[in-house]
Amino acid sequence: MAHVLVIDDDEDHRTLAREILERDGHMVEVAVDGNDGLRRFGRKRPDVVLTDIHMPGLDGHAVIEALKVLHAEVPIIAVSGGGGRDKDELLLEAMRLGAVEVITKPFDFRQLLGAVQRAVILRR
Repeated sequence: MAHVLVIDDDEDHRTLAREILERDGHMVEVAVDGNDGLRRFGRKRPDVVLTDIHMPGLDGHAVIEALKVLHAEVPIIAVSGGGGRDKDELLLEAMRLGAVEVITKPFDFRQLLGAVQRAVILRR
């Protein structure tokens, strides 16, 4: 299984993603925002990053850009519920920046597990 870093400012979504992924056998680390996510990435180098797009401070687009410059090989999954903007627009921009998968909130366990499984395959 994979080591997954979940970056999301919403505690409920972080907890849900962690529970789903851990039940499937993945090791999960969580970060409360983009800056925290980049710090944690630098310490443990996860196999896959799952990042929310709409976050205060360093948003998911900035996280994707930074990781693609420093660690282009890491597969990134972008997640968004919109946050006042069109979520399809936000997720399309995430794909342009290098996300390999996109998921809309609210997501179900099959969407999340499928996206992580495909990202892990890309990592190999």
